[in-house]
Amino acid sequence: TIVSSSASGLTFLVILTSTSRLMCYYNSKAADRPAMGKFRVSDIDPDKCTHLIFGFSDIIENELVPTTVNDVQQYFGFNALKQRNPLLKTLLAVGGEKFGTEKEVFIQSVIRLLRAFNFDGLDVDWRYPAEEDKQRFTELCKLETAFVDEGTSSNQERLILAASVSAERSTIDAGYEVEEIAMHLDFINVLTFDFHGPWESVTAHHSPLFQGSQDTGDAIYSNTASALEYWRDQGAPEEKLNMGLGAFGRAFSLSSNSSAVGAPASGPGEEGCYTGEEGFWASYETCLYLDGVQNHFISDQKVPYATTENQWVGFDDTTSINTKINYLKANKFGGAFVWSLDLDDFRGEFCNQGSAHSLPNCIISAAAAT
Repeated sequence: TIVSSSASGLTFLVILTSTSRLMCYYNSKAADRPAMGKFRVSDIDPDKCTHLIFGFSDIIENELVPTTVNDVQQYFGFNALKQRNPLLKTLLAVGGEKFGTEKEVFIQSVIRLLRAFNFDGLDVDWRYPAEEDKQRFTELCKLETAFVDEGTSSNQERLILAASVSAERSTIDAGYEVEEIAMHLDFINVLTFDFHGPWESVTAHHSPLFQGSQDTGDAIYSNTASALEYWRDQGAPEEKLNMGLGAFGRAFSLSSNSSAVGAPASGPGEEGCYTGEEGFWASYETCLYLDGVQNHFISDQKVPYATTENQWVGFDDTTSINTKINYLKANKFGGAFVWSLDLDDFRGEFCNQGSAHSLPNCIISAAAAT
């Protein structure tokens, strides 16, 4: 079976086997974006991904709840996509920082909400753990035991439990009991992007595949391959690990005539005209900024960047996605996930390559070619 997705005129593609998957986030806030940047549940193609993740829900007084009243209606539409693709699985994402001590109250609220709206599971976003939360997260992952019991007692397929986790080695060491949580989680989404960004004083690609020649100190670990291999080496089975693919670029404002990797930067680049965040360009916004601009390739890190006037942006294209998917398959990692569908050139209108060159489709083409 083949699954697909696309970005910046590219396509994110993964061949689905018994141990591979493509999980795609939907950011519900994208429904409020202006004009052609608006992305609703109705814009999701249910055949592109094996799993869809709705971001985000909230925790109030130890109970899982919709973030807004409007989300409730979106839940219905989101899960109705399974009528068009019966193989599709849907998860509801929640941030973990508000998880309290009333574990049983939380567990029951999770099961109640997921079953009420026909979700297939929960994704716990725990990307910034504090050291004192290390054991607390392990306890949270034991939700899986309650999911097994509930599925058995209700004679339903048990709920899925996934987690989205940091790719930074120092955070992994301080914040996760890797082997213990991996026993309880079905999937582990490793956030292999935002290793660098305009919060730093020099340019660097936010999602390199490999170590760069200029990397020193702990920066030698700030890349996709190092992060996935470290999670594996700490005890997470490779078939549970998903590589993160970002459908966006990180942009810097240059502060000198230099425009190479490591050039001085004065802060974030311009804000995306639809996403409205400085230094963050959806893949379709990247196409707009870089129309007619020559791309450069960082040979040791296997990713592209481009400059236009005083703007420097690192992003992924078809070539870099191909290379990342080949690496993923060669190392037998379980699959990939995309953040997020709404950042892709979902209508195929910005990058002038049509919807077939969407981020999911790019992934699919890459997997099919190997």
